[in-house]
Amino acid sequence: MTVARLACLTCGLLGMTPVAGAAEPAANGPPTLRVGAAPMIAAVEWTGDRPSGVMIDTWANLADRLDVRTEYVRIATPGDLCDALLDGRVDVALGPLAITEEREKKFDLTHPLFHSGLRVAVRQRTSTGILAALGSLLSWRLVQLLAAVVGLVLLSGHLLWWFERDGNERSFPRAYPRGVWEAIWWIASVIVTGGCDDKHVDSPRGRGIAFLWMIGGIGLIATFTSLLTATMTAERVAGTIRGPRDLVGRTVGCQRRSPMADTMRQRGAVVAEYDTLRAAADALALGMVEAVVGEHQQMMVLVTEGKHPGIALVGPLFESFDCGLGLPPGSPLRERLNAAVLGIREDGSFDRIRDRWLGRHD
Repeated sequence: MTVARLACLTCGLLGMTPVAGAAEPAANGPPTLRVGAAPMIAAVEWTGDRPSGVMIDTWANLADRLDVRTEYVRIATPGDLCDALLDGRVDVALGPLAITEEREKKFDLTHPLFHSGLRVAVRQRTSTGILAALGSLLSWRLVQLLAAVVGLVLLSGHLLWWFERDGNERSFPRAYPRGVWEAIWWIASVIVTGGCDDKHVDSPRGRGIAFLWMIGGIGLIATFTSLLTATMTAERVAGTIRGPRDLVGRTVGCQRRSPMADTMRQRGAVVAEYDTLRAAADALALGMVEAVVGEHQQMMVLVTEGKHPGIALVGPLFESFDCGLGLPPGSPLRERLNAAVLGIREDGSFDRIRDRWLGRHD
């Protein structure tokens, strides 16, 4: 006797009527949702095919409340995450997504999970004192120029002494160390002051070298002055970004296709877009951009994880916004998911998840 016939017989004996499809939920289990997740610092970190982070643990809590299974879909950028919603490739965009008027017109957004804003990160000098101040005047171009000048002075000093040592022993003694030193001293005096009162050059070849240094010394002093001025000016400018108001006309790194990039363009910054905030921070460390702007909590993790020493947050939180999850337009899941979001906020579940990953930041 088959199991089905046995069940019918049992139901008949008990006076019950079998219900069609009653075993389907037990056999198939809860429905599966395709959840899109784009890499975001601490929020979503992909390791192989499995993501982790604040939003992954948050969704696990929400999925339990909704009684659904999850199939994670890896998305390249937050902008692509929005496209995936509109294309129907995902049922939920994990984000977190900044809740903006433009996005609200394109697809559905849940109640906010948390409130946030933007922060600015810049390169910062940690050393202070006289040695640090003097060190800031040095640049690779300046070192190269100094090395070239020293080499030329040594070479021409030897030639000048060689040409003058026989007929002008009073100014350039025949003894090698002393004679070469006097020739080098004379050249240094010509570069700085244009001549040396207690020495003169007699031989034609010696005067040729003297003439070249008299003319070249003028250009050399001008070159040193311009390099030092440029170095000191660059040092002063590098320290003038103290907040969002100082970003006008500056090169700012942002995550690709994020609202932050559009916001910074509206504020007059020159935006360079990168796939991740860490890539933008790498560019900042290399001097390719002057600042990086991103969501507050991600920026806090970026500067505290120790992978980019010398980078610090400056200025206050600005352009504040709410962050939530995204759904396709007209999604039937919206009401249930909104209720679940309110639940994890009210019972403190989300705060505990966030503090476990990020610690407590005021």
